[in-house]
Formats: sequence, structure tokens, C-alpha cells
Amino acid sequence: MTGAMRGPDQVDVNVAILTSAFQIRGKMPVFGTFLTFINDDQKPTITINNALVLGIHATNPAAQMMQPEILVLKRAIQVLALESAPPSGVVLSPRTESLMLYTEQYAIMGRWHMSPDMRIQDFVDASIAQFLPVSNVRLYALFQARQGMVQSTQLAFVHRANAQSYHKA
Repeated sequence: MTGAMRGPDQVDVNVAILTSAFQIRGKMPVFGTFLTFINDDQKPTITINNALVLGIHATNPAAQMMQPEILVLKRAIQVLALESAPPSGVVLSPRTESLMLYTEQYAIMGRWHMSPDMRIQDFVDASIAQFLPVSNVRLYALFQARQGMVQSTQLAFVHRANAQSYHKA
């Protein structure tokens, strides 16, 4: 046995991240527990490897590019969609509400996970996590989008700072 300390295990998760201007698809290396990793206030960025970056607006001159690594500011993420099964250990509250939530650029419909005693009126601001989980997701662009935008996923996370309004679906 060596004296070297092992860090947390790394798992690569296939994701599609939507910001106000881009969709970034690729592999997100996750260290340790998934929910703790994405909600870590001490980490302001998320790394995406082998990234396919799409200028999401039909008029965006930066149509498409590949980058071996791109750093995305968490505060810029409107939707973090999982494009593969969630990593083991992801436990979400069994209570869900069918809601349509709007960010500046997207309408996100799905089953929003919240604690059993949470009021629907409070769930965005009362959450201590940066990212709000939603399952059975349908995504709609609120602008003329370029072909190739992710439209549905089994599980996504919306940065709560980008939520603007919501209603029952």
C-alpha cells in the first residue's frame, strides 16, 4: 500500500448544456457524488470535454465548433440536460409537480422534484441547491433556434438563478 491519497472517483457523464447563446454537448467529468459536484459553490465552472458547441440562435454567426475542452460558468447555465443514464447515487425527492418553468431563453416542462413539505410557490427560492432537478423533460426555445438543439431528456437540472416564472402544466 502506498502513502498516496486517492481523490474521488471520476465518472464521465454525457450532457447537453444550454446557455443563452450556445448548446455545449460533450462529456462532463464528475468527481465524487453527482449532485454535490454540480452544486458545489466553491466551483464556479463545469468542464466539458470533446465539446461540440452550437450557436443556438439561427442568426448566431458562431454556428458550430469543436473544442477538446471548454469551461462553462455555472451561472450561465440555463439547462444542464443528461444525455445518458444518471450516474449511480443520484437520489431525487420522490415528490414531483408537473410544471412549466421559463428562463430567459427556454421553456422547460417536466416533473420538478421538491421536498415533501415544499410549497410550489417557494420551491425555486427555497432550494439550497444551485440546480433544480426535473425529470421527463421537454425543452422549447423561446426564439428561432438552429437545428440540433436538445428537445427532450429523462433528467435535467436548471440553474435556479435563471428561473423567471413558472406555472402548473
